Amino acid sequence: MKRRFAGLILAVALVLVAVGAGVSYGAKKETTTLTMWSYDNQDPGLEPVLKQLSKEFEQSHPGVKINLVFKDFNSLVGTVPRALASGNGPDVTEGNQGYQTDAQLVKAKLILPLTKYVAKYGWNKLYAPSTWGMFRWTPDGKSFGKGPVWGIAQTGQNVVVFYNKKKFKQAGLDPNKWPSSYAGFEAMLATLRAKLPSSDPVIEHGNKEGYGFIHMFGGIWGASTKPAAVRNWIYHVPGSRYDTPGTILALSRLQQWAKKGYFNDDYNAVGYDASAQLFAKGKGAIWIGGDWDSTIIKTGLGASNVGVMPVPPGPSGQWTSIGGLSGPWHISAKTKNPDLGAEWLNFVITSARAKSLMYGQQQIPADRSAKPPKGDAYLTQVSNAFTKVGNDDGLLLYTDWASPSMYTTLQNQFQLLLAGKTTPQNMAKAVQDDWTKFDKTLK
Repeated sequence: MKRRFAGLILAVALVLVAVGAGVSYGAKKETTTLTMWSYDNQDPGLEPVLKQLSKEFEQSHPGVKINLVFKDFNSLVGTVPRALASGNGPDVTEGNQGYQTDAQLVKAKLILPLTKYVAKYGWNKLYAPSTWGMFRWTPDGKSFGKGPVWGIAQTGQNVVVFYNKKKFKQAGLDPNKWPSSYAGFEAMLATLRAKLPSSDPVIEHGNKEGYGFIHMFGGIWGASTKPAAVRNWIYHVPGSRYDTPGTILALSRLQQWAKKGYFNDDYNAVGYDASAQLFAKGKGAIWIGGDWDSTIIKTGLGASNVGVMPVPPGPSGQWTSIGGLSGPWHISAKTKNPDLGAEWLNFVITSARAKSLMYGQQQIPADRSAKPPKGDAYLTQVSNAFTKVGNDDGLLLYTDWASPSMYTTLQNQFQLLLAGKTTPQNMAKAVQDDWTKFDKTLK
């Protein structure tokens, strides 16, 4: 998700400091201030949700003050290790999955394992079993996907297909009958290309920041190989490889999309969000991207004219996509109030009030038991697209997590692939070489 690659996820902070004030929390006659750092500063989005929930938490906890600090993504992940190490940093903060951030926080013992809170609040029921891997690390920060749980997330994120129903009808396709297989999906794309004017792309796309194709590739990849194999590669499970026949097949399929003229010619000059806006204005029949841009598309095309579905499954029958959960919340190892921080986390993530406010901001709660409000057909489509994949253990996570340099490698290789300047086999080798080089440092 853009939130992983281009630093588009935003910041909130919790700092727990005791200041004398004459108000009581528990047995204390003082104010307890919790400072949270977060990069979820979108409005509409999670910023107003966190502000409102924190206000309500204060009201139900006399003597507690929630100090929310919002930062941009790069500022937060760039400074939080030093802030936590100083002892004057946030008591609760967002991190970022992968070796660049969370592995370092765990290795330096700057955050607490959440084992006892998972048991206390029943958090183990929140997500599908495989989804928990993105929060697990061995205490040395070397093994991703196993070990204790160190974080918990508020919302789900998913890369799906948004499609313009009017253009499907113009091409003689039934917009309410989505293909049940990947082969059917490919046939649908071919029909759209044959029926639409050559000036109108089948897929409006924006790759200016470099993560557009990384996102788009997920649906093809998941239909060509097993999702568990993708996650194992990200987690550096021994024996995992990128240069497998299934991955090379998927890369070939993506390259063929470019050769068949499915994309707008200027995709490398168009930003990711900008391409969503262009699609919302009627350009292209399809936009494949993050559900975090669903409001942009709804506003432009109108809810009744937009369909939302994941790319259909391959032979395995398993629904898949690039996606995961939002940035993980961590509790500082130096906070004086870890239990209170965990109580705040439980409220802003699992409470009925939190879910209601998230849906109100077109955000999908990560809790798989959440149900979208009745009467909102569009939001239900977006929510169902996430749960269809999440509950099928089909979330592929984000491939840049596999090494500190993987984002740059993927960015460059996808540009070469789509321009016809490298082969699927050579791209697969280059990506695997990056993975292998970093893997050796984990031994």
